[in-house]
Amino acid sequence: MSEENVNLIVQARMLIDGTGVEPVSPGLVAIAGRRIVYAGPAAGASNYPGARVIDLPEAALLPGLIDMHVHPTYYWAESDLAPYTQDFDPALSYSQVDIALLAVANLRSALMSGVTTARDTATVDNIMFDVKRAIRKGRILGPKVYCAGRLVTATAGHCHYLPGLSNQADGPYDFRRAVREEVRAGADFIKIANNGAELTREELNAAVDEAHRLGKKVACHTIGAPAERMAIDVGVDTFEHGTPSEEELDLALEKGILWVPTLHMWEDNLVQSERRRRHPDPLVARQAEKEYPGTVAYMERLRESMAYAVKIGLKLGTGTDSFSEDIPFDSLADEIRRLVEYGCSPMQSLQAATAWPAEAMGWDEIGTLEAGKLADLIAVAGDPLVDIQVVKNVPLVVLEGEVVKHEPTIMHPMA
Repeated sequence: MSEENVNLIVQARMLIDGTGVEPVSPGLVAIAGRRIVYAGPAAGASNYPGARVIDLPEAALLPGLIDMHVHPTYYWAESDLAPYTQDFDPALSYSQVDIALLAVANLRSALMSGVTTARDTATVDNIMFDVKRAIRKGRILGPKVYCAGRLVTATAGHCHYLPGLSNQADGPYDFRRAVREEVRAGADFIKIANNGAELTREELNAAVDEAHRLGKKVACHTIGAPAERMAIDVGVDTFEHGTPSEEELDLALEKGILWVPTLHMWEDNLVQSERRRRHPDPLVARQAEKEYPGTVAYMERLRESMAYAVKIGLKLGTGTDSFSEDIPFDSLADEIRRLVEYGCSPMQSLQAATAWPAEAMGWDEIGTLEAGKLADLIAVAGDPLVDIQVVKNVPLVVLEGEVVKHEPTIMHPMA
């Protein structure tokens, strides 16, 4: 795309391009159609006569954010349904239309918060394929969506009791069958789940091998030993949750595997666990009291794992894993903040929401602000390298060159 076709210029006090280099100030991004023509110092930009100019003199420009772990179709935690449990009542189920509309609302709220790419890590009845198609065709407004299809897991494995969510399998050949079914349905990548040792190593290896043979990346839910080690050993592309050991993190670094720790979700889980201990129903309170020490121990291990991951420079990814009312779909900024609280630098936390996930998934056209890439960018009201919480205040969202949000907001002047 030539400079003569530039139709939009966004300039701001600062530009952080996602590559990890020092920010430039003032910064400018020039856009022609869906793509970036120039991103860098405003002083180095050409003249673009006739282009629309958006000037945000107290803002920072960033690549559009990437939420690596979302479930837009999770309807079980809606306020008009009982919490989903082992004795979940299928009679409470929403219709597929209800679920699709919920997904649309969830994705729109994420987009307005600055998420321009969402990785759907398991969908109910493969509804997200239709939602993704509607977004791509411009029928509804939402971020780019990459879908895993149904969750591939063992029979009676993780979340098997949630209607329409899982593709359950037994044995290596059956796991290959499940992967093929999701790819045939339209999966962009494959999501496998393994709590502890629900899967055998042979089953996990077969699933990952089949997905890679078909050109699909693999994300793996891993909670509890030996799930993390199994996933890393067989070569998944990302592993989700978990409290990996130092040895496992070293191996993940060596293999270039991204970890999506979903910190904010676990912090919320701790808060909910503490709340349930004071529940008016004594049965609920007693059960919560019994589970509480395990929750605290998990959080202690998680902090240790994160400290070592930061120390060795393991690349991380941000994911909200929104499945409760306490974690809405517009909360990726909270996950970015948690990364800083757990030891990442502000720059690393921003890369975990932009460049590193794109690299891990092979999404070459997004993740950084560079000439030739898709024009996904946001503005935040202040300097996130000084105060990471300014990523919650997003006055501008540009999705593939289209301004989908531009509103005045209270700006925080930069030093």
